[in-house]
Amino acid sequence: MPESLDVALLAYGGPESAEHVVPFLERLMGRAPDAGTVAAVKERYALIGGASPLPAITVRQAAALEARLADQLAHPVRVRHGFLYTEPSVADCLRSLDAAEVVALPMSPFSSRLTSGKYRVQIAAAEDPAAGGAGRDIPLLEDWYSSPGFVRAVSRRIAEALDGCDVNEWAVLFTAHAVPVQTIAEGDPYVDQLQQTISQLIPQIAPGDWRFGFQSKGRGGGEWTDPEADDAVRVLAEEGWKKILVVPVGFVSDNVETLYDLDIVLREQIEGLGIEY
Repeated sequence: MPESLDVALLAYGGPESAEHVVPFLERLMGRAPDAGTVAAVKERYALIGGASPLPAITVRQAAALEARLADQLAHPVRVRHGFLYTEPSVADCLRSLDAAEVVALPMSPFSSRLTSGKYRVQIAAAEDPAAGGAGRDIPLLEDWYSSPGFVRAVSRRIAEALDGCDVNEWAVLFTAHAVPVQTIAEGDPYVDQLQQTISQLIPQIAPGDWRFGFQSKGRGGGEWTDPEADDAVRVLAEEGWKKILVVPVGFVSDNVETLYDLDIVLREQIEGLGIEY
């Protein structure tokens, strides 16, 4: 066992105010966003309270993980947070850690070159001595999509949502962020991992029925993974379901994709069909 352990808890980040939207988009897109994109994104954040809750949630997750590890380990441990697209950056987070062992934990259960791949790029840059890094190997603790703890946590949240209900009256709609079809065609494991997680959840929650749909596809066009969440909703409506529990299994923290894309846009569609959301 190492004499000390540091954990870099890594997440996407998000704008913490309207003033942070443009720099967030610049880092996300790799270029200056056009005025229409900025206006549309600012409007979405305004509708969910003016900012992304994800950074503050990640800070709390880091503190909770540090407390848990401190109880379990017999040596000093620090957990610090870093973000891909806002501050503190992944590189700054890693450079602040100097324990005997340093590991990086992405707040994405599922591997994809669009998530864990981007973390690996930034970790490699932080490791590079030529760029001011420590020249050490920092492992990325990915692929926890099927870990018993993650599956148990999701199933527990579903049970809480349906507490006191007849589960047979409810259809569950699992959602996750869409990715370009080309990404999957090139061997990305993201969709397979999602299917494995859901296959473990179904026996535990035993809903009346269930579907899966992708949400929040990119604005740049091209072919994206399907079915889309709204198409899955229409299928459930045609089958006569009057109650749908939406479970964003692809996310571990609320963000604009859950609070706007689901709780506003998808909710309006579901309730417009006379279904309880």
